[in-house]
Amino acid sequence: MSPEAPRSRNSAPRGSDNAPTSSADLRRRPRLQDIAEVTGVSIKTVSRAIRGDGPVADATRTRILAEADRLGFQLNDIAAGLRRKDQSMSTVGVTLGDLTNPFFAPMLRGIHAVAAEHRHLVLTGDAQNDTDLEHRVIRQFFAHRVAGLIVTPIGTDLGYLADEASYGAAIVFVDSPPPGLDGLLDAVTTTNEQTTREGIAMLVARGHRRIGFLGHPRAGSGALERWNGYRAALEAAGLPLDMGIVRDGLVTDADATTAAESVLSGPDAPTAMFTDNNRLCVGLLLSTAYSTRPVDVLSFDDFPLAPKFGVSVIDSDPYEVGRVGAQLLFDRLADRARPAQRAVVPARLVVRQRA
Repeated sequence: MSPEAPRSRNSAPRGSDNAPTSSADLRRRPRLQDIAEVTGVSIKTVSRAIRGDGPVADATRTRILAEADRLGFQLNDIAAGLRRKDQSMSTVGVTLGDLTNPFFAPMLRGIHAVAAEHRHLVLTGDAQNDTDLEHRVIRQFFAHRVAGLIVTPIGTDLGYLADEASYGAAIVFVDSPPPGLDGLLDAVTTTNEQTTREGIAMLVARGHRRIGFLGHPRAGSGALERWNGYRAALEAAGLPLDMGIVRDGLVTDADATTAAESVLSGPDAPTAMFTDNNRLCVGLLLSTAYSTRPVDVLSFDDFPLAPKFGVSVIDSDPYEVGRVGAQLLFDRLADRARPAQRAVVPARLVVRQRA
């Protein structure tokens, strides 16, 4: 007996309650062959039309897509990936350090924009500021045979990614390559040190001589470059580096709030503060010490509340960082043998006045 033909998605399944009642009632998923038989074209033509990756006449493509929709056909990208020589799927993995950081939403939009042009789906993993979880997420992406991986790293022990790249894996670091791997793998950064120096020089020009610092862990090159920019700007202005008004290794806004309380409450409190990311800046603004004793604030990365509080920012353009990172990834997929590329997206100093 020939197998039952696939039903239209509008067909009611068997059973009095309109639901399958046993394994025998389950419908076979429509196949490329089913569409080919109805439309009178080859399976290869059907595949090209549905995937959009080959020459197919417009009228034929329209007819094939209409039949695929009528049957309720769904591509199986996993099976297709296992049939391809490189065994990769049409998916891109993105590992984020902390999904709650507002920096990542526009960055992901930039990645999605490029991935959509290349007909790839973006899968996102949140490391939640946990280096062990970051490692597991990255390993899971490789196990799922993603075509490429974009990493916004939090850990320092990521040397195993160089080994993955030696096997042909396409990997791009975004925002802050780990020390030791910068130059070995593709990366996108911003003008961390240069624009931080410009921002601190702006605070000095406003008359500030004691400028505090709140920073996140210096595991990646970005945090280290911002710290170097802060120090270099103080030195250029002839100001001492006072570690009493410096707090680093901060992760959450609550960490920053606690740090701000201690820095701003002393007798020699700074008159201005630099925070090296927007989440730490929010923590500063939430502190009781800031509400009692407002200071001039400069933050790396813009955020919606910054204009309301008159916070000057160094806008690193996360959308463009993500877009350029994704483009580097697809360039790597097209030519896996080329030397590692380093792209720099210029950051922009946005000066605001405190109300």
